[in-house]
Amino acid sequence: MNPFKQAPVIRQALIGTIKRTGNKALQVLGLSGELVDDVPLYQQAGFAAWLPKDAEVVMLPMSGRARNFVIVAGRDAVAVELSEGETVVYNQHGVELRLSKDKVKINTDLEVDGNIKATGDVSDKLGTMNQMRTVYNTHGHGNMGAAPPATKMGAYNAF
Repeated sequence: MNPFKQAPVIRQALIGTIKRTGNKALQVLGLSGELVDDVPLYQQAGFAAWLPKDAEVVMLPMSGRARNFVIVAGRDAVAVELSEGETVVYNQHGVELRLSKDKVKINTDLEVDGNIKATGDVSDKLGTMNQMRTVYNTHGHGNMGAAPPATKMGAYNAF
């Protein structure tokens, strides 16, 4: 029998559970109990996520070889509810960046390493920057030096 005329060996994708995490190669326990070491994690360009221990992953065999898997997808135990049309980027700590139809919502502190430019109002729970600017610009100075503003900043209700 000619070895080049044999039917190719096809091994299907496996679902497994992460047992040892890392940035590049992970250890995965297959549903059949097979433990696979040093499985590389392939992710979409421009996106990287740490897969926690016990996260479920989908592994594909490269060239049909049983010990030559790559991880192509994963999910952890964090349940994220989505509304129609929403996209959410989240981590295992529950921090979300939620893109909905007309706004972006971030559910944690935000640090920006650069400038912020807004074409609309910037506000906090007490008022807008424009309201604070108006109060500041209308405060007076007496003969004895600076007088406090006639209206306290933050005395406005936001929205």
